[in-house]
Amino acid sequence: MSANTEQDKNEKQKGRVIPGVSKALVTRSLQKFQRLTGVSLVLSAILGAFLLSTDRSLWILAVSHAYGLIAICTVDIFLAAFNFALIRKALLPSLLWAVLTFVLQIGDILTAPEYKMTMLYFASYLFHLWAFDGILSAQVAVAILAYSARSYAKMLGPKKRKKLTYFDMGIKSSRRDFLQIMGAILGLIGLTGILAALDVIYTPTSPSNLGNSQSGSGSSSSSLPPGAIANAKDLQVGSPITFYYPDSTSPNILFKKSDGSLVALSLLCTHVCCETSFSTSSNALICPCHGSIFDANTGAVLRGPAVLPLPSVELNVDASGNIFPIKVKGQSPCL
Repeated sequence: MSANTEQDKNEKQKGRVIPGVSKALVTRSLQKFQRLTGVSLVLSAILGAFLLSTDRSLWILAVSHAYGLIAICTVDIFLAAFNFALIRKALLPSLLWAVLTFVLQIGDILTAPEYKMTMLYFASYLFHLWAFDGILSAQVAVAILAYSARSYAKMLGPKKRKKLTYFDMGIKSSRRDFLQIMGAILGLIGLTGILAALDVIYTPTSPSNLGNSQSGSGSSSSSLPPGAIANAKDLQVGSPITFYYPDSTSPNILFKKSDGSLVALSLLCTHVCCETSFSTSSNALICPCHGSIFDANTGAVLRGPAVLPLPSVELNVDASGNIFPIKVKGQSPCL
């Protein structure tokens, strides 16, 4: 009795099928889990492609995130193909990649200040995207399925074939294969990082001089006192100017109405903080990311998905007609 128990223990340690369990059943279970792993990876890639094709804020506001998502989709398809081919060496990379992808996606929340949003609001925005939630769920499924498949693979032990293929070699080759697969994955991530860095380097930055008007018919900043954004006599109805306040990353727009009164509004959409643009034909501010529209006179929301109106900038006009921004009024998720 003790001899049989010891033999069973040795069989388990060698990674062979446990006595009483059919090898064919274990093999079918392994193949089932590996195919499901491939399906989950393909699903993750499809959802990522959906976000890339439908969410313009990725390409306008967060291009580095778009490149990162492209890398995730590429690696997902790469690993899915290996899993559909029932290559066991792909199980561990699939497991590690799923964990890494989950961490990277959640880690995007930490970059919210870079895109002028609070982390709490950005997290709320991301988790309300069903495709984003689907990617996270798919990667959790990949981790669970790949781990389960590896358990069955260990029960079967190493494959023994007369003619060894690239993915069916000995222990040393197995380690080499794993390093090559992970090296290819890290290479794709590195290429994505380089593309994102180049995008940041060659993207024009906002001007640092807060008193400089950027468009319209406003007078040159050299003729204005420090802190002034324009002079009232130089403004024309229908020709607004842009200025930055209270810092160089906060664009605003200044209008002169037909009755001579002035109105200044933030240009940052209150949905995901993309910069809106003024439409002369509709006298509205339009967000290029998700299509929100705001009234140019009041900042009120004319069309969502934005809910909050655009904040306004309180102005002070001195005796010479010079216009100074005083403070921002209103609520916005943008920093």
